[in-house]
Amino acid sequence: MGYIDTLIQNCNAAKLAVPRREFVLKDLAELDHISHAVYIIEQLEGDITAAYQDFSQYKKKKERKCVKLNSPSNTMYVGSSTTGVKKQLQQHVGDGYHGTHALHLKHWFKGNYQITIKVYDEPKDVIQIIQDDISDSLKPAFGEQGGNK
Repeated sequence: MGYIDTLIQNCNAAKLAVPRREFVLKDLAELDHISHAVYIIEQLEGDITAAYQDFSQYKKKKERKCVKLNSPSNTMYVGSSTTGVKKQLQQHVGDGYHGTHALHLKHWFKGNYQITIKVYDEPKDVIQIIQDDISDSLKPAFGEQGGNK
C-alpha cells in the first residue's frame, strides 16, 4: 500500500475512533498505565490575552524551551503521546527538564487549568490525526499544529 492509501486508511480510522476512556485529570498518578492518549489543557478562568502575553514574556527569558505561540484561546494546548502521557504532562506542568519544548506552567501561569485525557486504542499515526483534528477545532493558544512539524 502506498503512502496516500495508508494516509486515507488512517484518516478513516481516526474518523471512526472513539476514546475508550475520557476524564479530567486530578493527579498525575492517574496516568501511570496510560500510553496512547490525546490531552487537552484548558485555561478555566481569567483573561486569555493576559495569559498569552505572560507566556510570551516567559518564553523571551529563555530559561526553558517553550512551545510555539499561536493566538489567545481558552484552549492552551492539545497534545498526544503513544509512549507514556505522564512524562509529557510533567513537562507541561513544569516539573520536567528545562530543555524540552513544553508549557512549563508552574513557572509562569498563575490561574487555574484543567487537563482532559482521551485514551485511545489506536496506533501512533491514527492518534496523531485525531490530535490534529482536535487541535484544528479548538485552536490552542500554544504549540505546533500537525504531526509534520
